[in-house]
Amino acid sequence: MLISLSQKKIIDISKKLINKNKKLNKHRISSLTYFALWGDSPGFARVKYEIYGFQKILNFWFKILKDIVSIAFLNNYEVLKNPKFNSKNFKKLMISRSIINDFDQKGNYKDRYFLITSNNEKDTLFILVNSGTKIPKKIGKNVVIIYQKKKAFNLYFFFRYVISKLIASNFSITNFFYNTSSSNVIGEFIINFLKKEIDFNNIQSILVPYEGQPYEHLVFEEARKKNKKLLIGGYDHSAPHSIPTHLIHRSFSPDFLYVNGISQLNFSKKFLNWPNKKLKLVPSLRYPKKLKLDFNNIVFLPYDIFNEKVIIEEFKKIIIDDPNFDLKSLKIKNHPMMLNSKKHLSLKLKLEKMLQQNIKKMKKTKKQNIAIFIGATTGVIVALEKKINVIHICFNSVFDSYSQSLWPNLIVNQVSKNTFTYKLKKYNTFLKFNNNQDCYKKYYEI
Repeated sequence: MLISLSQKKIIDISKKLINKNKKLNKHRISSLTYFALWGDSPGFARVKYEIYGFQKILNFWFKILKDIVSIAFLNNYEVLKNPKFNSKNFKKLMISRSIINDFDQKGNYKDRYFLITSNNEKDTLFILVNSGTKIPKKIGKNVVIIYQKKKAFNLYFFFRYVISKLIASNFSITNFFYNTSSSNVIGEFIINFLKKEIDFNNIQSILVPYEGQPYEHLVFEEARKKNKKLLIGGYDHSAPHSIPTHLIHRSFSPDFLYVNGISQLNFSKKFLNWPNKKLKLVPSLRYPKKLKLDFNNIVFLPYDIFNEKVIIEEFKKIIIDDPNFDLKSLKIKNHPMMLNSKKHLSLKLKLEKMLQQNIKKMKKTKKQNIAIFIGATTGVIVALEKKINVIHICFNSVFDSYSQSLWPNLIVNQVSKNTFTYKLKKYNTFLKFNNNQDCYKKYYEI
């Protein structure tokens, strides 16, 4: 009960800070009001400061300054486009993310969120923010990639950018911190490309795998200035986070939001201020009904590691010390975006060592159908919908765990201070699985 009250308080604090921001400047888009509670961000640090007070003030300012300093590494962004690129050929924009594996040998792009290929959508321009270090040698006529040619610390770029932001903020320190972030840099780069290349009078719609990030909102705002009749759709492409405050509705949100379960729809209306007419309940594109997921006996590491000590202690207490647990079958899986992260590799190695040292001690056990998730994750919900048992080990139970009060279709069992198990009261309420080959055309295409 205390956890659910604290989680409701987090939602209320987030909405209060957004309303405060709106009163100061209704058009201000800022990383300080991007409340993604699963990563190391200024918005998350701000929420912690509001909850815990002075003890978190140094951490709050450290995150802000760290984010601003990281701008020095964000120079050298470039645009890759086909030599035959012609912006007049397009009526729609899709703004998404890509890695090298999303392209075939001909340069056609397959979007992992909407499961469509660029060569089948001739009237759509795919504007892709590259997430990796490699880019394809050639791309289709309707694909544009925004990528960083070389990541290096550039002091000249940093000071030039910071000074420009100070001037734009009329030398107001408050305005400067609100308007300056690493996320804004990529948003401004996309906007510069759009201004040079795109006539928005020809564009009917924009579709994005929506995460509520500042750069998305900057692009939406610019597009609406150019064409007020433009439709903007966002796809909440994952199962829900425990406290998805990054999706709180505001003036620069998409015109409508696609969600994949009645639980998300109800949560969005009740807690995130989304009008019912702006929510569209549709089958999931990412999770077809026939999709087989390799979740069984896997320990999933999270995107960010906040406290290694908590995880090791909980893992020992709940998993290692349980004589009925089949340790031999467990495998540790790193987060796909953190394969080279030193702290992720360190934790992976320590957990694997704990398993190896205790395998000989265990009794004969039955095979188990279970997945273990660490930290803030949406994988818990996907596994449950696929009828896999789950154990959820949290860094902080208030920020990471799911509560039955917020998500009434869950049955929550708190095993220890930071470990939980869950069951669904009814299946297909968080994820409405796709059973239609033309799902995108039927439900998502604007």
